This record gives sequence, C-alpha cells and structure tokens, in this order.
Amino acid sequence: MIELVYYTRKNCQLCDDGREQIKLALSELRYNKVKLTSFDIDEDDRLQEEYMVRVPVLKHEGEVVQEGLIDFVQVYDYLKEYLGKR
Repeated sequence: MIELVYYTRKNCQLCDDGREQIKLALSELRYNKVKLTSFDIDEDDRLQEEYMVRVPVLKHEGEVVQEGLIDFVQVYDYLKEYLGKR
C-alpha cells in the first residue's frame, strides 16, 4: 500500500488541478493500492505556517514528491520508480 499525503486548501485551482493529475497518474500505473489523504492547511495553524505559499504539496513517506504545480509526469515517474524498487 502506498500512502500519499496531499496538502491543499479551499478555492485553490492549482490544488484541484493537482488532484486530477495525481488521479491520472495512478490510473495510468494501474496500481490501486493507494491511500491518498488530503489535509486543508487552513484548518491547522502549523500546517498553514509550513505550507501557505507552497500548496499544493504531495508527499510520500515524509518526502516531497512535488509542490506548487503538480504534474502527471513527475507523479507518474516517482511512483513508477518507487514501485520498481519494491
């Protein structure tokens, strides 16, 4: 199981677009053992302080996969490489 964490906020077009890119990458990989947990940074002062100017941010195992502009190729390549190491 791959557990991804997605930091986002309401009314964020980049966040909405990024979520679609993540879904597309997962669909292309045809790997369905993925848990994507989203956090709205505006609901937590600590998260807001850390990610305010960086959202959206996609993390896996504490490592930033991509931030700001989430794109299919970056997410796909990262996950493909990760799955290949397992």
